[in-house]
Amino acid sequence: MRTTQGLSCVCELVRYVVGSIPLDTIHMFWRRLSFSYQGLSELEVSMTKEMETISKRFEKLDVCGKLTLKSKLWEISYPDLNSICPPPEKVKTKYAQKKLMTKHQRSTKRDPSYWEYVDALHSVQNNNSSVKRSVSSSEQAIPRRIMPMLDQFHPCIHDFIKNIVDVKAYGNYGYRAIAALLGISEDSWCLVRNYLLKELGKWSDEYINLLGGIDRFEELKRSLLVDGLSMVTMDK
Repeated sequence: MRTTQGLSCVCELVRYVVGSIPLDTIHMFWRRLSFSYQGLSELEVSMTKEMETISKRFEKLDVCGKLTLKSKLWEISYPDLNSICPPPEKVKTKYAQKKLMTKHQRSTKRDPSYWEYVDALHSVQNNNSSVKRSVSSSEQAIPRRIMPMLDQFHPCIHDFIKNIVDVKAYGNYGYRAIAALLGISEDSWCLVRNYLLKELGKWSDEYINLLGGIDRFEELKRSLLVDGLSMVTMDK
């Protein structure tokens, strides 16, 4: 929704349950929509200015641009005509050689649409889940594994948390957490910093634009420079 429609996704809307949604979070396209009747009350409607603008733009275009614009105007001017051409040779539809086909190939029944496949899949899953519930209801429920510090996370995501790793809480615990999630030892936190430093150097121009200037880029670059395995100071 954020990328394709310019609207807030569900994870962002959760923050505005109590209050109203700020207009800054909505794309300008949706904020400039107008529902007024301006122009509908005019007695005469003219498109002289628009035609002059199109004519001026047509003169500034190259040959390819002129052909493209002309083709679009041609479709508007002659809506009864189209660009579909007849086949160069007449296709014989009678007395064609019959091929041996199975009953499935001769069938005129259409293939199910994507949504019909999804509906069928959900119905099967719901039926299976109902059967599993009826069978498992008689069995003893398996107790959930107790994880430390689970109460520090929001209750709505408790069911999605599979494991909690308590990394060492000094200096580089953020990088230690990333290293543990990557499957390497949390003591390899310096590798994460080096990879981030290489990332900044490889795409420096893009990150300068993203961070808003060279000063912020250099500040972030200096924060990733750590000597050896020493503890990180406050300026990092």
